[in-house]
Order: sequence, then C-alpha cells, then structure tokens
Amino acid sequence: MADDSHLHSEPQRRYWNAIAADYRAITRIDSSDFHYGPLLPGDRELRLLPPLSPGMTALELGCGEGQNSLYLARRGLLCTALDISEAQLAYARADAAQAGLSIDFRQGAIEAFSAPEASYDLITSSHAFEFVDDPFGLVKRVARWLKPGGTFVLSTVHPVYNGEWVEAENDDGTSTWGRLLVNYFHPLDDIREQPDGTNAPIASRAYPVSAWFNAFRAAGLTLLRLEEPPAVPNPAYASDDWLAALDECEAIPTTLILVAQAPQK
Repeated sequence: MADDSHLHSEPQRRYWNAIAADYRAITRIDSSDFHYGPLLPGDRELRLLPPLSPGMTALELGCGEGQNSLYLARRGLLCTALDISEAQLAYARADAAQAGLSIDFRQGAIEAFSAPEASYDLITSSHAFEFVDDPFGLVKRVARWLKPGGTFVLSTVHPVYNGEWVEAENDDGTSTWGRLLVNYFHPLDDIREQPDGTNAPIASRAYPVSAWFNAFRAAGLTLLRLEEPPAVPNPAYASDDWLAALDECEAIPTTLILVAQAPQK
C-alpha cells in the first residue's frame, strides 16, 4: 500500500512553518523543566516521568522547538526528536548547539515515522497527537517501539477544552466564563486557518478520556497515571494570551496526560 501520509501532513507542515517565528517570539517554554502543555506545571511538580539515567534512549514525537528533548539530553539521555516543521527544527537545532547538546533531530510527519521494535526506553509527546488523523493506531505503533518496561508519556488536548467559551450570568448578577460542550463523545474540532489565507486548514481533535484509556489497553500498555492538572500562575509553558485565560483554565482541564508502561519480558 502506498504511503500517502504526506497528503494529510502537508497542511500541517505549512501551518507550523508559517507561525514558527511568531510562536517563538510570544511563547515561553522553560527547557529546564519538562513541560506537558500551556499553563501547566512542569515535571518538577507533577513528577510523571520515570527515573532517568544517562544512556537511556528517548524519542519525542512532535518536538516543536525541542525543549523537552533538551531537558532529557541534559540528563544524559540519547534523544531522537521528530517534528514536521523545518522552521521549528531550525530553532531546536540552534538551541541544542548553543547548549552543547547532541540530539538527533529529524523532520517528518509522525504518521510516517518508523523504528525497530524495542528501540526506546522513553517515548514522549506533548500536544501533537491531536493533529494526527489516526492517533489510536499510532499508540499501537508507539507500544511496539518501547523496550520491555519502557514508558510512554502523552499529553493531549482534553475533550472538555474543545468546547466553546460561553458567558453565564450568576445569581448575584456577575458573570462567569465557562466551556460549553454540546456532545462530550464527539467534541468539536479546533480548526486552525492557514496564516496565508489558503484553503487548507488543520484541525486539533479531542477524544473522550475513555477512548484514550481503551486505546492504551488495546496496545498492550499498562496505564500508570492519568492526570488532568489545572492551570497554574507560574507554568513551564506560557504566553501572554494563555496567561490572560488563566482564570478560565483554572476551572476546567485543558490537557489530558497519560503515562503508560510496556510489559516486562
């Protein structure tokens, strides 16, 4: 069967290349901590990563500017980091070189990536799987790439967050902003228009928590942690726009984090 992943990934590549410079200018991601998503605490607080040792092999899927791989490489892990955007990878390579770190950065669609079975001790992905057409099929492939006892750490958009902001009036006459989710089992897609105005938008898709749980189980993984952390005032990952929405994001989960382990053999 022909590999047609490029047909689905080309709009993604164009979108992330187009916004890369602006994204870097307005977004602050602390590479001295492992991040899980906008407005969230990093791993210093959440403590979701497995024990890290020099020489462990790690793969980051959808690395963006590579901050999480920088964090892992500083701890002696042998890191491979994949992203679809050449522009974001250029920033990642420059930051790694400045830090004196050796990371195997690769450009390409997550759907097209392949690796031998049992290649990695740790596989991570932060807010990339929601842009993949078949995320649950990808979970099965990730499970095969893990070494026995290896760990998969995934953060993705929470289904509640893919609702619509609405303003509700309280009994005392004040108003409160919240999320309206018309159908939890079929959350709305978050459509991102191309900055150049061409007709090739991309979509961030959310899925019910149970769907993720079942996908991990179907892949033969043991789910160790499932977290829905609230937003915090001093996050590892932020921008002025995200911080402006802090009050609303403290009230609902924006990100779902799953930590799973491959079976020991």
